[in-house]
Amino acid sequence: MAADLVTKRRYNEAKRVLAKVLKDNPKDAGVMCLLANVHIMDEKYGDAEKWLDKSLSIEPENSQALYHMGVVYYEQGKFDEAIEMYQDAIKNFPKKNKHDIAEAYQNLGCSFWEVRRREEALDAWKTCLKYNPSQRYAKKNLKDFTNKYGMGKSPVGMDDLWAFVDLKHKEYLSAKGKDSFDDTDDGNAVLKEIMDAWNTHIAEKYGKTLDRMNSKEKIELFNKIKVFT
Repeated sequence: MAADLVTKRRYNEAKRVLAKVLKDNPKDAGVMCLLANVHIMDEKYGDAEKWLDKSLSIEPENSQALYHMGVVYYEQGKFDEAIEMYQDAIKNFPKKNKHDIAEAYQNLGCSFWEVRRREEALDAWKTCLKYNPSQRYAKKNLKDFTNKYGMGKSPVGMDDLWAFVDLKHKEYLSAKGKDSFDDTDDGNAVLKEIMDAWNTHIAEKYGKTLDRMNSKEKIELFNKIKVFT
């Protein structure tokens, strides 16, 4: 009955039906999650969060509650918290629930993108399609947000620069035999050297010529410029 009311967008009536069910089953975390979902559809995110908190206090690993809490946080602009919820939901969804897992990866990708973790966003959308090859939003996001280098598009139109930075980051780590930077200061120092190399060897020498080169030619040029040996 509640589902039929939701389909007809009669959200307040659906809430009353579920509240009545909860009155008879006050510890039913699943019903609390359903009630929270109705609040989400009604864009009452604060109320949804309260019911999801109650649901998770009873069943901390309830995958649907974790997923919907991710939705709530995303809609509230709390993207880091949304990432954590979606990741926890993915861990707790039964492996057979491929559709649910795909939806969680799709939303996880959107959350990553909002905090500029672009490569992780692309990976999440690709993983989504492994679970559900028909997920149209993941397909669209990959098409819209992947640049000619196969990387996440720069939000300010600096794809060539960020491709150069990515290559030189890898060059530095390989030259030093590292898997990652030692700390923030290490990363910032490396970025400064890379930016100096870009300005000296690319921007000043090539300028407009770079715009006429294809991505393969640009990668060949970037690889010829050794910043770290």
